[in-house]
Amino acid sequence: MKIYRAYYDSRNFSFEAYSKSEKTARSRCLEALHLHTKQLSLEPDWFMFGDADGIECDSYELDTPYRDRSEL
Repeated sequence: MKIYRAYYDSRNFSFEAYSKSEKTARSRCLEALHLHTKQLSLEPDWFMFGDADGIECDSYELDTPYRDRSEL
C-alpha cells in the first residue's frame, strides 16, 4: 500500500499531512496552513509562492525500507 506525505517547511514551523492519495495529503497540509494562519492572525497568503502553494509531496510504500527518503 502506498501512502503520501505532504509537507511544507517555513522559517519557524513544519507542517505535514499523510493520506492514501496525493491529492488528499496536499489538501490536508494546506488545511493545516490555513488553520495556522487563522490561529496566529497572519496574512492569508503568507505561505504562497508563485503559481504553487509550496507544498511538497513524497510517496512511500508501506513495509519498504528507506534512507534519506529514497527506497533502498
